[in-house]
Amino acid sequence: MKKKEDINNYCIAQEAAQILSNKLGRPVRPDYISKMSKSKKHHIRTIRKHSRLMMYHRGDVAACVLGSQVAVAM
Repeated sequence: MKKKEDINNYCIAQEAAQILSNKLGRPVRPDYISKMSKSKKHHIRTIRKHSRLMMYHRGDVAACVLGSQVAVAM
């Protein structure tokens, strides 16, 4: 039996883009969030609220490390 996750841990793409924008200090578009969630490199948990509404796990979005951050860290 799957553990039921709290819906409050998830946000829409626009909110996820804002979280990532604040972290990176540059604008991030909501469509980039959906592309990241589909890639194998970034693991972002998703749930489908309605047939057209995808929600993204806030913690996974906040934990994302992008290429520009890796280059700066080296």
